Amino acid sequence: MNRKPMKKKRSTKCDRAEARILRRVGDKEAFYFYSAFGEPTGERASSLLDFAGKIRTVKLESLRFHLQRRDFQNWIEKTIGDSELARRIRRVRPSSDEKMRKKIHAVIENHIKELLPEASISISTAEDWAIVTST
Repeated sequence: MNRKPMKKKRSTKCDRAEARILRRVGDKEAFYFYSAFGEPTGERASSLLDFAGKIRTVKLESLRFHLQRRDFQNWIEKTIGDSELARRIRRVRPSSDEKMRKKIHAVIENHIKELLPEASISISTAEDWAIVTST
């Protein structure tokens, strides 16, 4: 008798952790981007997926500002609840070039792929939304 190998079920604990990390938060918990103290960019992110998309479009000065202050790491760890991703973002060095943007985005996108290993993920963004497509 030929049996197909059974797919290993993922634990409920992991599913809940992933759901918490990937959830959308309210306006009070959203990440608001600034270029400098008292200079909001008008951009905000309400989820990790939204955040990944915004990283591609916000000004480099905003990314550098928040990275230097560890704002990204704090929001990801304390609000989103993902200390592993916060640790990885902490390793990215602030700079004034596109390499910094690409590094931040790659770290986040790779982490999302780890959380959803069965999906091939592509993140698309527009003004106020993010779409994750999987194949």
